[in-house]
Amino acid sequence: MMERPGSPPAVLREEPATHLRRSTAVTASVVSVALGAVAAGAAIARALRGRTLRVAVAGESMTPALQPDDFLVLRAGPPRADEAFGQVVAVYDPRRRPELAGAEAGRRLLLKRIVGLPGESLRVGGGVQVNGQLLDEPYASGETPLEQHRGINRLEDDQYFLLGDNRGASTDSRDFGPVRAGDIVGTVALRYWPLGRFGRLPRPARAFVPIEEHPHDHGPNHGHEHPSTPVTQPLPWIERPPEA
Repeated sequence: MMERPGSPPAVLREEPATHLRRSTAVTASVVSVALGAVAAGAAIARALRGRTLRVAVAGESMTPALQPDDFLVLRAGPPRADEAFGQVVAVYDPRRRPELAGAEAGRRLLLKRIVGLPGESLRVGGGVQVNGQLLDEPYASGETPLEQHRGINRLEDDQYFLLGDNRGASTDSRDFGPVRAGDIVGTVALRYWPLGRFGRLPRPARAFVPIEEHPHDHGPNHGHEHPSTPVTQPLPWIERPPEA
């Protein structure tokens, strides 16, 4: 699905097209908007040097940062290692999907955020602990369902742990485990449609908060101003390794 440099890349869908079909009639104005998005994306992709691809957001696993029908330009491949945290990347779901046959099996494209970096240990559930510190995540919403609580002793040197921002409605590393850098299809460079949200996605700074001041415990905005602080008490935890 990669494109040659200089050629307008095709638009990939984050989810299978069958998940996106709607029963409403397609009007001339809708066609005009769609053509405008395609033309804008092609022009931007040509302007960006290097290999690029375009992706249309379909699901809600990355809300509120990404909304369904957002159009994105991605640079092919993983981000730079020293800039990886917080980047939104595209990967194919590595799990085998028996309902799909042949080359389509396991080819569901997913957009997720890099949360865990090589060499780190993580606990995910009621928040995200990284090496015993509670990660401050102003971009995240919702709660991790109990069945998705996970623990990773140590990520390998080329592995990343990916999570959707909408924690209650995301298929990510909690389900299929860490992802190797070489399996990252692309890194989001910018959103080009709708024009009202045009621009680069802000990459969050990495910060940690004390457990007793974690926003999940004291409201949605509490604790975000606190600097990195070691966590002295573990989160309530049920250790469940990802299913094979």
